[in-house]
Amino acid sequence: MLYANGWGVTEDYGEAASWFFRAADQGFPAAQLNLGLLYFKGTGVDQDYGQAMTWFRKAADQGVPAAQNNVGWLYHNGSGVAVDYTEAMAWYRKAADQGYAVAQRNIGWLYAKGLGVAQDKKQARLWMSRAADGGDEPAKTWLAEH
Repeated sequence: MLYANGWGVTEDYGEAASWFFRAADQGFPAAQLNLGLLYFKGTGVDQDYGQAMTWFRKAADQGVPAAQNNVGWLYHNGSGVAVDYTEAMAWYRKAADQGYAVAQRNIGWLYAKGLGVAQDKKQARLWMSRAADGGDEPAKTWLAEH
């Protein structure tokens, strides 16, 4: 984290990736999430959604809600995997059930658009409200507009 954020050292994503990999390879979920983010963004490593999925999935399987949401997002958008809204919903739900507001918003989007589920404005509003209650600004904006 010191290298990724430039805390007390020169910011160096390549060095951060090296340290994240060491910890991630030992099963540390926060490092797995962060390594997935580096692959997702192409920061310090080549952008690779497949590798991002691999590392997000390892953290997600250990119950990390941000990683579960990110796995859902990759399925939702077909990044590194085929689009699969049902799989996206399943992963979003794991994170949402832990109170992760971004995942709650993403569930709201699926219901609003009818992606993988029947379009249901009432469910969309319910999930967006949960996300907004958790502080999610895009959900607050959606609620104000709908």
